Amino acid sequence: MCCWLLQLSTEHVQTIEDQGRIRNVSLKDVMPKRIHQIWTTTTNQAIPARWDASRKSWEIKNGNYVLTLWTDAMLNEFFAKEYHWFLGTYKSYYYDVQRADAARLFLLYHFGGVYSDMDIVCRRPIDELLAEVKPGKTIIIPATKPFGLATDVILVIKRHPFLWSAILSLKSTNRWYGIPYLTEMLSTGPLFLTEHYRQYSGKESVFILPEQLYTRTYFGHVRGESWHKWDGRLIWWLWTRSWKQWAIGAMIFFASLALFCVFLMLMTKCFIRYKNSKVCHTALLLAEKCRIRRARTSKTHEY
Repeated sequence: MCCWLLQLSTEHVQTIEDQGRIRNVSLKDVMPKRIHQIWTTTTNQAIPARWDASRKSWEIKNGNYVLTLWTDAMLNEFFAKEYHWFLGTYKSYYYDVQRADAARLFLLYHFGGVYSDMDIVCRRPIDELLAEVKPGKTIIIPATKPFGLATDVILVIKRHPFLWSAILSLKSTNRWYGIPYLTEMLSTGPLFLTEHYRQYSGKESVFILPEQLYTRTYFGHVRGESWHKWDGRLIWWLWTRSWKQWAIGAMIFFASLALFCVFLMLMTKCFIRYKNSKVCHTALLLAEKCRIRRARTSKTHEY
């Protein structure tokens, strides 16, 4: 516990110093020439072949950068050595994508450079993008649709205060949010980073890469979403429907609801009639039995 507090306090002091250091520096001059990619899986699944071209595009376009593919074993060793206080939380994550999301923040804070998901294609050299960024902007995070920030590509200098403040929030967000998709998004993923950016006071050092430059000029996507489960696919399917489809769907829904209500009313009336007829039939049987019993009793008295 003492070592953990000492490391946190040391990082906090260094982060405060870094806030002054990054105000006027140029990202292209100080960002380490490193590219990080992560493949974490508890099932020993091989990297999909459909990502071969996107992975190689980073090496082809950025020959002066060193690319590192981080595996489970490498990340466990990294956390055990450098951030032992977080190792328990890292291993406690239920989903592989949560570990990958958390690990990218630590790797970028510790080493700096570029992080990229393996389904991201690099279309132009990174240095061209860095040359367009004004001094003082020391971290690049893309904007994404329908809103918020993406985490599949991040460019940043070493020891950026934004990343350290995000790292300190990871423990408090490590909980269940009702369904897998929201748990992954809110605990470590894009919605987590978006909310943290909203509360961050040093926004002047963050460059939000416009969606147009993100998806069409510098980067591209191949088929990914390997972590999406049924709930994620359903949410995105609903979100990508047009307003006409939503209108037709709403009409069908309310028409179906009305028909169901009518059906329920008819079934209720039939059930009530059936119960009433059954009660009447039972009453008639009882009356008949009483009549027969009285008739037998009267004959007995006559004898």
